[in-house]
Amino acid sequence: MILPCRILRARIRIGSLPVALLCAASFLVLQSGGTWAQATGSTFERVGVGWLPGIPIQITAGVDAGYDDNVTLQPSGEGSIFTRENVVLTYDRPGERTQFFVLGVGRFSQYFDVSGQNETAGNVTMSLTHNFSTRLSFYANVYATYQNQPNFQSNVGPENVVSPFFDTVDIFALTYHWSSRLSLVTSYTFERVQYFSSSNGNSQNGVQNTLAQNRIQNTFSEEFQFSLTSRTVLVGEYRFEAIDYDTAPLNSTTNSVLAGINHNLTEHLIVHVRGGESFRSLENEGNMASPYFEGSLGYVSSNHSLNWTTSYGYESPTATGATTTKTWRTGLNLTYDLTSRLSSTTGVYYHHDENTGGTGSTGTQDSFDLTLGLRYTINKRFTLHADYNHTTLGSSGSTPGYSRNRYSAGLSYTY
Repeated sequence: MILPCRILRARIRIGSLPVALLCAASFLVLQSGGTWAQATGSTFERVGVGWLPGIPIQITAGVDAGYDDNVTLQPSGEGSIFTRENVVLTYDRPGERTQFFVLGVGRFSQYFDVSGQNETAGNVTMSLTHNFSTRLSFYANVYATYQNQPNFQSNVGPENVVSPFFDTVDIFALTYHWSSRLSLVTSYTFERVQYFSSSNGNSQNGVQNTLAQNRIQNTFSEEFQFSLTSRTVLVGEYRFEAIDYDTAPLNSTTNSVLAGINHNLTEHLIVHVRGGESFRSLENEGNMASPYFEGSLGYVSSNHSLNWTTSYGYESPTATGATTTKTWRTGLNLTYDLTSRLSSTTGVYYHHDENTGGTGSTGTQDSFDLTLGLRYTINKRFTLHADYNHTTLGSSGSTPGYSRNRYSAGLSYTY
């Protein structure tokens, strides 16, 4: 089954984990306020547990300690030593007709020098692929997270707020092969964003009312794929998106007409590109149009993998008072095995927002998030790690920016 670019990006983003790094996954999960499940780029190819040889389950538990120099995300932040306990459970059942995968993550963080910042967080990812016949197949990916750290990998909410929220992105796609060359992919994506408090109570930070971010997004897509050659697929797609806010007067509908290509440059290098025009209708602001683009590049070899995604188009505004946001968003994840025991990870995320409308924080805003990590496998059970995370958020209007650095190290044990 060939998935449309948007679905493939979501599948890569939240549905997989490099096998070589599984022992250390508990330390990377949600490390930068996002989700480790959103930041990985390979698939599980072998899963097993010594004490349960017949069941494809693996459990990794770990503890780490470190220092965060800006716990509250203020322009002049408060630093604190922290400890963190993690647990990761994976279940992977491959098969010819049905493939099923589950990733569950729990994290418990304690900050010793700043009160009120302790966090209990977790996320679950489930994916299912079923082939009804040689022509008809079904794909589903259900992702849900609860956390209070901002997310730099996707458009969830404001990135200058520490506030508990729930987010779920659920994708369902049906693929039908009309012939050996022509396929039709029908998909539906549901997203719910819900914050549970209005702000973090820090007036210095210019914090917006996070409850105004609560919304439901429904996206329907119809995509035609034509296999030009064994390596090249031409794509035409129509999308309809409806966003309904709980309280904010920002309800909108968006129609997008896109064309693109899926191309295997080599056996290990795959490129997906989509481009076209988006037409948005705001409930209280009239109609507008903007170019839309998205692309991804994936490379996998024996000792390293690379996943890069980028997009430009309308996103839900997170700046105070803005009614429309156009965002250029890009992210890169790299894993590299330096030796048979030592591996490295790099994650880089950047996005540029162009905010317009309203009377609040309009103008532009930039954010940058960098994560570096080293993993050393002591044996098949124990793994050591060291990580560094840097975040920079630019100021926008009355909302000041901030800079944050986090350092941590720890140990994990795989059952």
